[in-house]
Amino acid sequence: MKILPKLCIFFFLLPASLFAQPGVRMSADFLPLEVGNRWVYDLLSENGQKVGSLDFAVQEYRIVGGRSFYLLTSFPFVTEDTTPTKLIRYDRQERQYMKMGNNEETPLFLADGAKAEVIQADESGLPQKFILKMDLMDLTFQRGLGIVEARLHAGSGVQIAKLTSVHVGERQAAQGAAQGAPALPQPAQPATPEQKSKTLTDNVAKVSEENPALDVEASEVPGGTRFVFTVINTSDKLLPFSFRSGQTYDFEVIDASTGQEVWRWSRRMFFSQVVRQEAIRSSRNWVFEVTWNHRDNDLNVVAPGKYKVIASLATQPPIESEAVSFDIK
Repeated sequence: MKILPKLCIFFFLLPASLFAQPGVRMSADFLPLEVGNRWVYDLLSENGQKVGSLDFAVQEYRIVGGRSFYLLTSFPFVTEDTTPTKLIRYDRQERQYMKMGNNEETPLFLADGAKAEVIQADESGLPQKFILKMDLMDLTFQRGLGIVEARLHAGSGVQIAKLTSVHVGERQAAQGAAQGAPALPQPAQPATPEQKSKTLTDNVAKVSEENPALDVEASEVPGGTRFVFTVINTSDKLLPFSFRSGQTYDFEVIDASTGQEVWRWSRRMFFSQVVRQEAIRSSRNWVFEVTWNHRDNDLNVVAPGKYKVIASLATQPPIESEAVSFDIK
């Protein structure tokens, strides 16, 4: 089902003049994005009769053009003129959500004069729940959970998308539970520290020659060659990685005739120097995508010919893919 009206939302601690901006501000916990999060809604008629259902989930973490996005099954609460909204990220500097579509990044929530009514706040006055009212849709947001209800004003009457179950991270779930929102049952916790340690160990896989599985694709696109690097957790357990900096991945192009490096994606880039841990959930994957403009490390245009690309995770030591051949004409 497609939902037609454009939405907007604001960050409550900022002045109302921000409504004039193309994408208004909000805090990240009003739509928590994490791989595995899922929202399920019953679609009801105005008299409360169930007429259908809606759901969406965060499937994987993906890098597009050097920026981190989350891939959703399809986000239903936006205008869809052509393709569904699937790639979403939160811009912490601008304090707004962005979506990627047709190779263009635009605000996910657009300002169109909507009004908001706070219906629940904490002791400090910080909103915990509010209704965003528009001509064709009213949305109820709850901090830590996302959209808990949508009232859709159509020509045939009002339809209500009501949240019936939600699976979000532990912190968001606890926050939402404090406000009385529905949540999926959480698994029972082990009774002793020893049991907890054993459970964690049993649910974590180790990096091996078979896991993760690495896949690299090279395809010709306007302006260069696009590389897509997919890292797949083939196990039914969590697969953790240790990174030595803010860099997660890299691409290296080699001249097939000489074996010499021609171009490296991370050349001239700077990354925060911090050791960090990241993990892929069971049977999930990461996807990293960049486009090479056929210039070498010295910014000179390379000659036509045969080349190879190697993708890698910037772990310690790095995990490299097999070389994939491609041609520049």
